[in-house]
Amino acid sequence: MKKHEFLTQLSAQLSQLPPEERLELLEDYEAHFAFGRQNGKSEEEIVSELGDPHELAKEALGERFITQEPVYWYHDSSKGQPHSAAPAQRRGRGMTAQVFILIGMFFANIVLGPLMIAFWAVVISIMAAALAGIVSPALLALDMVFHSVSPAKWFASIFMVGFGILLGVGSKGLLKGALLTTRKYLSWNYHLAKGDA
Repeated sequence: MKKHEFLTQLSAQLSQLPPEERLELLEDYEAHFAFGRQNGKSEEEIVSELGDPHELAKEALGERFITQEPVYWYHDSSKGQPHSAAPAQRRGRGMTAQVFILIGMFFANIVLGPLMIAFWAVVISIMAAALAGIVSPALLALDMVFHSVSPAKWFASIFMVGFGILLGVGSKGLLKGALLTTRKYLSWNYHLAKGDA
């Protein structure tokens, strides 16, 4: 690594410091390079003596060191705060809050899970009844092969076809609602566990 590359990396790592402080540190390292060159050392030797720019920046920043995108400072006398190019990161929940949320989700799912299963059972049974009503004439035709069929069975079969069609139309909307409800319920669980909700 050459002097220019070393100083560029160091400057990027020290971007969290105010410009004056950063320039002062960089001038110190340039003085190290000048002193080393006077003593006949190559730039690579000086860089190896100084060490890793990332570690040097870590030492210089101390407790202020946070691995993030570089901070860009703009001259504004009214404010002394840095303007970061990186968006502010949203703080996550604490571990305790996350544990309580997961416990609450567990108990909510104990109550809501069986309700969702029962809702789906109703939807599926209505769809099965609609299908049975629609195919009732075919079942009546099979019954004619083995037994005699009275006119009342024919009228009941025609009624069942009409009723099956009505149930089929109604169950289509019910199925869409069940799918949407289930998707929202699962999405809510996912986002709550992840921490987005």
